[in-house]
Amino acid sequence: MTGIIWIVIILIGLIMGLAFYAANFFINVALFRENEWYHTTGHKMMNPDNFNKGRSQYDLIEEKQLQKGAEFWEQPFAADHWLDIENERLYSRLFQPHPKSKKWVICVHGYRSYGKRDMSYVASMFAEQGYNSLVPDLRAHGQSSGNVIGMGWLDRLDLLSWIQEVLKIDPNAEIILFGGSMGASTVMMTSGEELPKNVKGLVADCGYSSVYQEFGAMLRSAFRLPNFPILTIADSLARKKVGYSLKEASAVDQLAKNKRPLLLIHGTGDKFVPHQMLYKNMEATNGVKESLMIEKAPHLSSFIYEPEHYFETVFEFIHRYCQ
Repeated sequence: MTGIIWIVIILIGLIMGLAFYAANFFINVALFRENEWYHTTGHKMMNPDNFNKGRSQYDLIEEKQLQKGAEFWEQPFAADHWLDIENERLYSRLFQPHPKSKKWVICVHGYRSYGKRDMSYVASMFAEQGYNSLVPDLRAHGQSSGNVIGMGWLDRLDLLSWIQEVLKIDPNAEIILFGGSMGASTVMMTSGEELPKNVKGLVADCGYSSVYQEFGAMLRSAFRLPNFPILTIADSLARKKVGYSLKEASAVDQLAKNKRPLLLIHGTGDKFVPHQMLYKNMEATNGVKESLMIEKAPHLSSFIYEPEHYFETVFEFIHRYCQ
C-alpha cells in the first residue's frame, strides 16, 4: 500500500513539474516581445491562417488594401508622434487630412503586429469619411519600446494617454476607438475606464473576451494541452513576471461598465480568437450594441472578405449612434 502511495505522489509531482514547465514556457512565448521560438514556430501554430492559404481573390483584395494603406501612410499630412510613459517611448502616426474636422479615430493594431501593417488601410477609409486619425504602435510592438506585451490590459492605460494627445490637438474632438484583434480587446478594456465625453463610440473587430480565456483557447487548439493546471499556474506566473493577472485582463468585466455604443465584428473562420467570444462581449456591454459576423473570414480578415459590407456597416453604425 505504501508503495502505491509513493507511486501516486511521484506521478503527481511529475505532472505538476511538467505543468509548471509548460506554463512558464507559454508565458515566455506569449507575453515577451523577444522570443525567438514564437517568431520561428509559435506564430504558425497559433495563427495558421497567416501561413496556410493559397492565392485567391482575397489575396488580391488584401494586396490592394496594403498598397492603399502604404500610400496613405506617406501622405504629406502624416507625421510621427511620440509619447513618453513610465520609462517607455511609445510611437504613433498622426494623420490630419481634414484640419477643420472634429471627427477623429484612434486605430489600434493586433497582437505582435504594428499600426502600419494592421491599421493604415482602415485609417485611409476613415479619412474618406472626413476623419483625422491616430495610429499607435502598442508598447512592445512596432517602433514603440518595451518587452512586456500588455494584451490590451496595460495598453488600455496607454490608450487613455493617446486620447489625451488627440484632445491636446483638438479639445473638441469627437473620437471613435477602433481596434482589431488585441487592439479590439484594448478598446473594450479601455471602455471600462473613466473616458472623456469626447469618446463617442467603439468598434472592436475579433477581440477576445479575456486574456485567460484566449490563452486557454490557444493551449487547446495550438498546443493540444489541457487548461488545468497549466493555465492556473500561468496566471500566477504572469502576476510575478509581467505584473498583471490573466484573469483580471478581461474585456467582459470592463464592458460591464461601458455605456458607449459598441459595434462588434468577427469572422466565423477565425482560428486565433474563437468567434464565439463575440457573444460574451455582446452580452457584457451595457451600451447600445450591434454585431457583424462575416462568414468564413479568418482572423482580422473580415474587411478583406467583404470590404464594402464591412465599412458600410461600420460607418452606418457610427453615423447612427456616435454623433
